[in-house]
Amino acid sequence: MNSGSPYTYDYEDSFRAELAAGDDRSAEQSARAVFEGAPRALRWFLVAGFRFGLGLRLAPRSSPEHILGWEILERTSDSITLQAQSWFLTSRLVFQTDGLHLTQSTRVRYDRAIAALLWPPVAIVHHQIVPRLLRHAAAPHLHPSPNARD
Repeated sequence: MNSGSPYTYDYEDSFRAELAAGDDRSAEQSARAVFEGAPRALRWFLVAGFRFGLGLRLAPRSSPEHILGWEILERTSDSITLQAQSWFLTSRLVFQTDGLHLTQSTRVRYDRAIAALLWPPVAIVHHQIVPRLLRHAAAPHLHPSPNARD
């Protein structure tokens, strides 16, 4: 998040996974691997949770300016910020790569008081899923070395 951002957040966390040696994907490529490269059943669960559990207004998943329906707000080679909103909260996801690690930070702003009641149970599931998604996306089998033999 930019230091000049007008946003304050009611919830923040970060999770990190170690990248395989030689993983030179951009933050956007890594974020796409986290969401779009997730196993199909888990991807379905995510979209259902985003749309129906949190009521997030997601864009079509095929849009190049979105990742799994989340709007891309900012992107550099080593960082990408996504945002989605519902009637009661705004969430931002920041993916960062440093050549050694992939980090995802989640920031949630409660736009209505009900969010303070609805987000905490979701956060329990969030804490189980995000590390798994990051480890899966960072796994070397998803981006084999060009020198690897078949």
